[in-house]
Amino acid sequence: MTVRFDAQAAARLERMYAAPEIVEQRARTRAALRARPGERGLDVGCGPGFLTCELAREVGPTGHVTAIDASPEMLDAARARVAREGLADRVDLGPGDAARLSFPNAAFDFVVGVQVYLYVPTIEEALAEAARVLRPGGRLIVVDTDWDSCVWLTSDRERHRRVMEAHGGRFVHAHLPPRLPGLLRAAGLTPAGVAVIPVLSLRYDPDSFSGGIIGPTRDWAIKQGVPREEAEAWEADLRGRTADGDYFFSVNRYLFVATKP
Repeated sequence: MTVRFDAQAAARLERMYAAPEIVEQRARTRAALRARPGERGLDVGCGPGFLTCELAREVGPTGHVTAIDASPEMLDAARARVAREGLADRVDLGPGDAARLSFPNAAFDFVVGVQVYLYVPTIEEALAEAARVLRPGGRLIVVDTDWDSCVWLTSDRERHRRVMEAHGGRFVHAHLPPRLPGLLRAAGLTPAGVAVIPVLSLRYDPDSFSGGIIGPTRDWAIKQGVPREEAEAWEADLRGRTADGDYFFSVNRYLFVATKP
């Protein structure tokens, strides 16, 4: 599956990725990776380049970060961010496929893939490719979601269940995390740690992660056969929860660290 985003979706992701809960997710991802000055890294599925730029600052002027994405709109947003932050001398951006990386063996000290591999049909090939381009002792960080962990306060739990089941259809692997320890070992990597990163919102905010996915979730549910009036009623219920104590959203991201022997 090639995931592409138009300009409107790219702008929505820009706002979502600046939300405090996603800023915290990136901070925990970087803490687990522990990028060092002078290292060379690969960001698979870089999106609008928030994590790319943060890693580029951590590897410093003697290091380098290569970032790839399948979406031209995302690459445009990432290029603009890299330029604004004055990091063009240590970042390369370009199109790429997680399952067919166009880099030589042992080219990188680290590889990161955040919310990427759940879209990749040939997950075994993608992880093997990540292992191939890592040098011995290099680290792979994978952050992905199991959507069974999603909790959302709603007035109609059965309607919500139907919408979320349809939403799961937009991912090739909606429940990837439980499989990752075995998949990482099969790729020749050594799992070195796993952590849970909760994404939690207690107030409705259209620019938060949860606020930003309401519209796309509605659209995908309709595409998957949920009646439009039902999906729109689900959306209206969530967007109308603006009073204190009337909104609750949580989903778990799972962060895996693996090393190459």
